[in-house]
Amino acid sequence: MKKIIILILGIILIVVSSVMVLNSRNTNAKKEDTKENKKVDNIEKFGYTLFDNKSKVYKEKFKDLKKVLNEEEIDYKEYAKVVAELFTIDFYDLNSKVSNTDVGGLDFVYKSARKDFAKTAENGMYKFIESNVYGGRKQVLPVVKEAKATVTEAKYEGKTVQDENGYSADVEITYDKDLGYPTKVNLTIVHSDDKLYVVVVK
Repeated sequence: MKKIIILILGIILIVVSSVMVLNSRNTNAKKEDTKENKKVDNIEKFGYTLFDNKSKVYKEKFKDLKKVLNEEEIDYKEYAKVVAELFTIDFYDLNSKVSNTDVGGLDFVYKSARKDFAKTAENGMYKFIESNVYGGRKQVLPVVKEAKATVTEAKYEGKTVQDENGYSADVEITYDKDLGYPTKVNLTIVHSDDKLYVVVVK
């Protein structure tokens, strides 16, 4: 009888050990498959950071932003142009997003409006983005090839934000493949301290 009990306990021990090993392997595999976003560049004075998960087009445009902001005297109209293009590239390039909560362009949205802007995007344009946390997503999503902005000075008066010297940016968007997403967008950009932010997207 004792031998049978010992045998049964031995079998249970082997089964439990096997399950624990398999779970451990699965957990480690998931950790390995999950890509961690790494910082590849930054503009420390202005708080802008470039991560390696951004698209190639975005990375190239980030160099333009760095160049503009490293000038001794900043050309704010040019700064507004680059902000408009970076925001547009990041927001409309859905293919580079890992999930529907990975909303692009938030670095350039007015601070107090970011939370509402993100929620609107998650429930709208980003709503049906499938998760790509572990790779392998087969969903076809828009890839921004280029964003070209034309900027004019424009006074802005909102409920909580006003700027006598704001900007209006008309941006034309080109995609790798036309999937029916917007090809033109207008952005309103305002000053806050030394930085520029998008306050209206239409």
